[in-house]
Amino acid sequence: MTALAQRSSTRNAAIDLLRAWAVLAVVALHLNIRVPFNGCALGRSLPKPLYAFLFWSGYPAVIVFFVVSGFLITNMTVERWGALERCDLPRFYRLRFARLFPALALFVVVQSGLQSANVQGFFDLQPSASLPRTWFAVATFHLNCLEARVGYLPGAWDVLWSLCVEELFYLGFPLLARWAKPPLLLSAVLLGFVILGPFARVSFSQNPIWMDHSYLSCMGEIAIGCLTALLVWRYPLSSTAASASFIVGAGLVCLVLYFRRAIRALGLYDLGLDVSVLALGSAALLAAFVSAPHWSRWAESRAFAPLRALGESSYEVYLSHLFLVIPLTLLFKRLRCSLEFIPLFYAVCIVATALLGILLSRLYSKPFSARLR
Repeated sequence: MTALAQRSSTRNAAIDLLRAWAVLAVVALHLNIRVPFNGCALGRSLPKPLYAFLFWSGYPAVIVFFVVSGFLITNMTVERWGALERCDLPRFYRLRFARLFPALALFVVVQSGLQSANVQGFFDLQPSASLPRTWFAVATFHLNCLEARVGYLPGAWDVLWSLCVEELFYLGFPLLARWAKPPLLLSAVLLGFVILGPFARVSFSQNPIWMDHSYLSCMGEIAIGCLTALLVWRYPLSSTAASASFIVGAGLVCLVLYFRRAIRALGLYDLGLDVSVLALGSAALLAAFVSAPHWSRWAESRAFAPLRALGESSYEVYLSHLFLVIPLTLLFKRLRCSLEFIPLFYAVCIVATALLGILLSRLYSKPFSARLR
């Protein structure tokens, strides 16, 4: 086994921290939509680029999740079977089902129960789609299509749009990997997704939901993660190359997330390329993290243990956070709390959602998944 394979056999602390940031960005976005952070003096004092980075990075964070997902699943598939074309299809799908089903099933039961009971924040007086129609959309991975047609669904349903994109991709990915002859054909198809992504974001539809949530808008970012994993496996980076990859990756991510005016001035946003640049930067960071130990060893510090735990449970936090965010924001408004308590309110919500997700992962998802495996 190569040194790269040995490192990929265990969790990478830096990748877990990247996932922790991504899920925190999603939680912060959903809090900011409901209780804007600029309602308090601290929020108004923040520079606009910093405010956007902290509280309007939810969608970019999901893009980072896509890249990480493609990278890790490709890496683990090659590690498990030696090459993508040797992938055991039934086992691949069984492992995906075992990982996703426990938390997803609980999500559907809880959201459906709250919606049926007309709990405030989790139902609409005039529902855009019936529960059976919504269940069918979830089961067949087209909830994003349903929302593009009827509008956002009530409660927490909307977070499943990204799962629909990912799982439709992974239905086809192992099939293509197994039967693509020559193997270079797989890379060509993945590259095709990368190229089509920007067009799908700005040219294929004027529906704002579909522009962001369509399959082609996001599958290119999963493909970038897959291609990066294949590239690093075939051509492992030297320590110097890994350092360069880290610097370039950090620069691109910072450009998209912090210097948003520059992105617009360069025309990248209008061309749909801002997402592609972010994905490439994230991929460069991942390549550095798995290629050179010193780029991930810093993340193994005990001080980062809570964030690593959050990163390990990011899927559960992502699915469950709105079940706390929605009622807590409604309570905050109902109590007419002073707006200067917003920072404290955010801290409480973030800690609560993190703890809920970690507990769900350790006490429910992981044991259930182990049985399914």
